[in-house]
Amino acid sequence: MNYLILTPDGVGSTILQRLITITLYLEKHNVVNTHELTNGIELRNKIATKNFDLKYTQSLGEISDILQNSQAQTSLVSRIAKYHLDNRNDPVDDCQKFYGFVNQHFGKKIMCIRENIFEYAMSWSIRDKSGITNVYNQNDRNKVQQVSQIDENYFIMKCQQYVKYIEWVENNFSNVETVSYENMIKKSDEVLEKVTGYTNTLIKRIGIPLSSILRNEYDFLTKGQESNLTKDQMRFLARYKILCEEIITKDLVLGVPLKNTTLADKHKQIKNFDVCLDKFYKFAKNYNWIDQSKATYDFWHETHVC
Repeated sequence: MNYLILTPDGVGSTILQRLITITLYLEKHNVVNTHELTNGIELRNKIATKNFDLKYTQSLGEISDILQNSQAQTSLVSRIAKYHLDNRNDPVDDCQKFYGFVNQHFGKKIMCIRENIFEYAMSWSIRDKSGITNVYNQNDRNKVQQVSQIDENYFIMKCQQYVKYIEWVENNFSNVETVSYENMIKKSDEVLEKVTGYTNTLIKRIGIPLSSILRNEYDFLTKGQESNLTKDQMRFLARYKILCEEIITKDLVLGVPLKNTTLADKHKQIKNFDVCLDKFYKFAKNYNWIDQSKATYDFWHETHVC
């Protein structure tokens, strides 16, 4: 089965792709993570594979042909981010043909969302200032932490783009499953079971729930030796790191991102946090499906930040 992740980016789509790929790999599937489909893929050994050098040079029809000709014995874990399609500015008819093809080609389609849309826009705004899309190491984390103020106009633009993303999925994709970033981090093993059908795959390999690993990883990266992780927790974390390096070495994925910042981190770090919060409330009033009560809720710490 092929898996397609739909995303506006900044909603955990990258790590979800990686975790699905790891799960299928551990369950003895032939699997490749193509990452984004619309900014460069190629056939390599008859399998669709990422090629960033191609960027936007391929037509959507050419991309569809590569996917069609990729050997069926290898599962593809792929992504379409709306902002890439916006950047490409393909003809409407080409987009509709492409949507029709991927709806048929991918047996599982997953729409990534954020329950806290305010934090989604904050995360993107910090990305805009830091230049860091995903955190992979301490150096990335340090650059993120240097951002003290965000562009309020950019923040509102990301809120608007999120709304357009929801409309884009609803209008162009069928039989879509929804996975929230919050559940993916807090209930990782349950989400992977729902998506792949396999139970406790990573627990069997690592020894503890993946959600615990992600929390321990974040604590160790942010606090270092002061994280107070036990020897057992460090051993389990080392197993996860070895597994990640294994699939990177096998060219199944390009890297496995780390948990970036919590809402509490953002509240302490961003000087115009409250100003952006007020602007978000005014924006959200126009959409009755946006739950404004979640704007200040830090799901990581299970408490409101203000």
